[in-house]
Amino acid sequence: MPKIIVTSRYLKSGSKKKLKNYVKYIATREGSVPTVSERENYVGYLANRPNSHGLFNEKDDPINLEKVAKEVANHSGNVYTHVVSLRRDDAQKMGYDNLNAWRDLVIRQIPNIAKNQKIDLKNLRWYAAFHDKETNPHVHIIVYSENEREGFLTNHGIEKIRSGFANDIYYDELHHLYEQQTDLRNLLKKESEQLMKSLVEKISQNNNFDMELINLVAKLRTQLAESKGKKVYGYLKLDVKKTVDEIFSRLADNDSVKKMYDLWCEMEQQKHDVYSSVKVNFPSLVDNKEFRSVKNMIVQTVLEMDFPTFDMEIEIPEPAEINWDTTSQIDEALIDSVEDSPQNRLYIKWSDSYKEAHKLILSKESILDDYQKAEKILMSESNNVLALHDLGKLYSMEESGLKDNEKSCKFYEKALKGLLQIESKAKKIKPYLQYQIGMMYLKGLGTPIDNKKAVEYFEKSAELGNQYAKRLLAFEYISGKNFTQNIEKGIPLLTEFADSGKAFACYKLGNLYLKGKVVKRDLDKAERYLLSAENNEYTQYALGALYLQKEKYDIQKAVSYLEKSADKNMWSSYQLGRLYLFGTDGLEKDQEKAMHFLNQSAEQGNEYAQYIIDNTEKFESEMLDNTVFSLFVNLSRCIEDDYHRNFQSGRKMIDSKLQRVIQEKKQSLGIKQEHGQVQEY
Repeated sequence: MPKIIVTSRYLKSGSKKKLKNYVKYIATREGSVPTVSERENYVGYLANRPNSHGLFNEKDDPINLEKVAKEVANHSGNVYTHVVSLRRDDAQKMGYDNLNAWRDLVIRQIPNIAKNQKIDLKNLRWYAAFHDKETNPHVHIIVYSENEREGFLTNHGIEKIRSGFANDIYYDELHHLYEQQTDLRNLLKKESEQLMKSLVEKISQNNNFDMELINLVAKLRTQLAESKGKKVYGYLKLDVKKTVDEIFSRLADNDSVKKMYDLWCEMEQQKHDVYSSVKVNFPSLVDNKEFRSVKNMIVQTVLEMDFPTFDMEIEIPEPAEINWDTTSQIDEALIDSVEDSPQNRLYIKWSDSYKEAHKLILSKESILDDYQKAEKILMSESNNVLALHDLGKLYSMEESGLKDNEKSCKFYEKALKGLLQIESKAKKIKPYLQYQIGMMYLKGLGTPIDNKKAVEYFEKSAELGNQYAKRLLAFEYISGKNFTQNIEKGIPLLTEFADSGKAFACYKLGNLYLKGKVVKRDLDKAERYLLSAENNEYTQYALGALYLQKEKYDIQKAVSYLEKSADKNMWSSYQLGRLYLFGTDGLEKDQEKAMHFLNQSAEQGNEYAQYIIDNTEKFESEMLDNTVFSLFVNLSRCIEDDYHRNFQSGRKMIDSKLQRVIQEKKQSLGIKQEHGQVQEY
């Protein structure tokens, strides 16, 4: 005999007399009226109450039996009844031998009843009565909806209601059962691993999968490309659904998948035995409603074959490093002059002669004579800290023909000493001096690299309003390249620059929101900032990547931006080649265009583009193999994880050992493995 019995039925509207009598029956039958001691514990019942009865609901107010009986009898919709019964020994052992325990149980399970009878909880009305029968204590529950069109009862719904009560009452026993099922779960996991191992061996040995399954996947891919509207199972045409069903059937026919499903059924039967002695007749895997999500998984997995840029971490190339040298930005009106001592007068002066020398050093067109001329000018201003700094730079440059590391260090040391002396007494140009001192500590000019001191001077400079210090701190705090990464400080600073219209800051911030690494991914912000950035090949590539994301998908915009930058950015041409080679939603395959862009990318040095060109014929086959592999992985994980009711999407990380085996296949998709992460270029 099962430990719990739950029976459910419904009474049609119109049976007024029957309904009225049923309400009065459950409320007044022997064993339903609470004892005096129980009444004292139950707020809703008053001592010496006239017409005493056992009816209760979620409220603590007294219930008028006659009023409720009429209310139920006159209800124009269906009325549903449930009876939950326990054996006397179990009821006593589990603490369900009193009204309060049963009332609390029913209140806890009402949301489950509403859900499985398709009744909005706010519309649900219910009453119940506990019958303390000697052999089997039980509770009667009456349920209906204020919305007469709402609510229906199915066998599946009854099963869910029954399991809800069983899981609640026998929680501790079920928890113990889960622990006892460890061996079965281990077998399930082992079968999943064996399936993965056999599939990987087939891939590594270039053995084809089931050709019928391969052909079905290829067919579904074509059908989905031609389908309009939502690409989910429920919205697909009948012929497309049929292909999905056939793929599911072929997957389920695999011996390892069959074993996994048998183990799943065995574990479910053990749980079912708690509340029923009936052997469950489990449907086939493809017909089991618990695994309806597998059909959408199949659709999504095949779609991902056509959208290889989705859900991959796009490594967007960055512009060349910013030149942080802002010496030329100093305003001559802010020049300060401070005397260090009577014997050694150090100063900063933006003189015409210094300007000329500085320009010669920075010019890419300067020749040896120009550098020698600059040297002579700077030597004539040996007490000018700016000249000392530039002499250090001049003697560090290979192209100057004057390279001398010893001299370079000597002049940088003098420059740093002068900056420190002047900074302590300076007023107007203090932020500028602090910034330059920070740069020397950061780069190790005239001093060992000291990032701690560099940060100290940059932050002092930024506090006094120096925009260059703020900008440098923003990028350094975000990247963590030289300073300890501090996103909380870096993002506000970068946002300040971006919001003021600085093009590079807009690009950088938009790119960060697109990647979602150091800040929460926000494609709306990514779009806003990228559209405000300088319209160059880096921004164009980023916008192309943005409009390939599902949330912002616009293939025409994506292609337009990628084409604008294709001649300068090999990743733009590479993405275009892939898009035209595979075809995608809103963009038909075009072999000629695909080869044009792939060749363009390969000529720019992209090895992945060259790989595709060299292996075009087998590329389609490899993609199909990888897709079928993913389908098996997803299905096995679905069965394995369903026991915990935690269905995972198909893009779960496969065991690292298996990934190494299939890495060469992944490279054909232009995917590179780095530090445990999958990156796309």
